[in-house]
Amino acid sequence: MWEKKPRYERQLMPGEMLFQEGDVGEEMYFIRKGKIKISIGEEDQEKVLAILKDGDFFGEMAVIDGSPRNASATAIEETDLLIIDKEGFVSKINENPLVGYVIEILTMRVRTLDEQLKYLTIKSDEARIIHFILARAKQQGSPMDEGVRLENISSDTITHITGVDKPKVVEYLRRLADVNLIQVGEEEITVRSIPDLEEYISFLKLRDKFKT
Repeated sequence: MWEKKPRYERQLMPGEMLFQEGDVGEEMYFIRKGKIKISIGEEDQEKVLAILKDGDFFGEMAVIDGSPRNASATAIEETDLLIIDKEGFVSKINENPLVGYVIEILTMRVRTLDEQLKYLTIKSDEARIIHFILARAKQQGSPMDEGVRLENISSDTITHITGVDKPKVVEYLRRLADVNLIQVGEEEITVRSIPDLEEYISFLKLRDKFKT
């Protein structure tokens, strides 16, 4: 199937990370031999989503829609990978427009589920909402004079993705607006400063750590 497109290989040693959550993806991978751990979060917040083995493939969603990797991939043991480049993969899909359309829709649905799972691993509702806003600001935000603007986003959207009840979402957004970290519109949110919002998350972690 891939005879006319570039193929190449990579070997990973145990514990070696292939890519990290948030990285830009240009390739998908087929496991010829070995095991790969797919996970989200770091250290004590890490959640293992899957252990992949010989014959499994992964990384295809980033290749299809160009979005950042939604999870990290790490070798559990010595692993041999076959790498399929974006051009070769997409060209095969584009040979049948209907197949391409179906895969695009399925990819969007899976990404939404993955995003929901990622935020559900964060215990604090407030931190969960802020992480969501930060991620969207970095990935989809439009730089403006007053900050980074997120369009087509509302309290309903945040509730759907993060699983936080709408009244809580509205209250936490109001708190962030009160301290001038964000500005909330009808269907948009403007992040005044991404570094300031990241610093606020650090404050929440310290507050929760020393709460009595």
